[in-house]
Amino acid sequence: MMVCTGCALLCEDVEKYDGEVRDACRIGTAHIRNRQQINPMVDRKVVDMDSAIKGALDILSHAKRPVFVGFGNSITETQQTGIRLAEKIDASIKTFHTGIIENILNNRVKTCTLSDVRDYADVIVFWECDPMNTHPRLLSKYAYYPRGEKRQHGWEEDRIAITIDLRYSHTASICREVHKIHPGLDADFIDALIDGLHNKVPKTTYDKKQILKLAGTLKKAEFGVIFAGTGMTTPQDAIIRLMDELNEVSNFHILPMTPGYNLRSIAAQLHGRADSGIDMHEADCVLCLGFDLLNSLPVHEINGKMIVIDPNDTISSRYADVVIPCAAGGVDCAGSAVRMDGVEVDLPRIMESERISDASIMNQLLEAM
Repeated sequence: MMVCTGCALLCEDVEKYDGEVRDACRIGTAHIRNRQQINPMVDRKVVDMDSAIKGALDILSHAKRPVFVGFGNSITETQQTGIRLAEKIDASIKTFHTGIIENILNNRVKTCTLSDVRDYADVIVFWECDPMNTHPRLLSKYAYYPRGEKRQHGWEEDRIAITIDLRYSHTASICREVHKIHPGLDADFIDALIDGLHNKVPKTTYDKKQILKLAGTLKKAEFGVIFAGTGMTTPQDAIIRLMDELNEVSNFHILPMTPGYNLRSIAAQLHGRADSGIDMHEADCVLCLGFDLLNSLPVHEINGKMIVIDPNDTISSRYADVVIPCAAGGVDCAGSAVRMDGVEVDLPRIMESERISDASIMNQLLEAM
């Protein structure tokens, strides 16, 4: 058995036998089998590992405004070392999509475990997320299909699935209710829904009957869960207000659909930590750790030198000044991680390789600085 680090579900029932991956989803299978490994590079020229690490040290030692980004796809041990390195050189650490995790850590919203979802949830809301394509086994292991302790009939009788999204997603195809929201108007939808929870006819451009129907369904929940996706760009205070109102009339919990397999861990470690506040555009050095920054940000927006530490070939690695390949957590590197619901999981190594872990690389950088 192994733990799959293809997504934040960290499925522990996956097997790899004679090169065959069993019981993993398509994302997990591709992740475990992936062989798009990269070479160590400096100035886009292939070098040996020592030279790549030396190149990274040279950039870091001369940086006045360094920024570290990513960490969500790195083992917890790497994150801990990365934070120590950031503190040593006064670097800012940027993570993304952690707002709801922060609210959970601050006890501003109710949450639960995935096991609780499987055993007790009767109303499940997929809010601007499409787990069929991002966390494919969520529905079969926890959120919809399985029989739980209090949900012996599963999706056939005991569960109601609802999608709230900008578009009709694959996940929406199995949901009993589908509500389309307009770009930039998430807060308006929440305000209308809160009115509906108080039996008021909402003043909104959305379909009032549909809003009232949704409010009625949510109020009847014995154990409701909102899976909040990265597309849920609503201001955090609006999400907190919605959760407070839901729990006045029902029993609701929220879980973040984190994009990185260990994003929950780095968010917890950075929680309450003072940051130097360096803006990404002002940085003269950007260290990307297990994160493809240029998949989200145009290359002309990066003004500083870029260091990439990653197991795989990415857009960022093709433009980086220094590239340091590393082992993949849970594949050829052991460690630990925190699942999207806050449960800690050990990651055994399932295969040997010549690649060194990102924890080892960060330790070398820390010791040399």
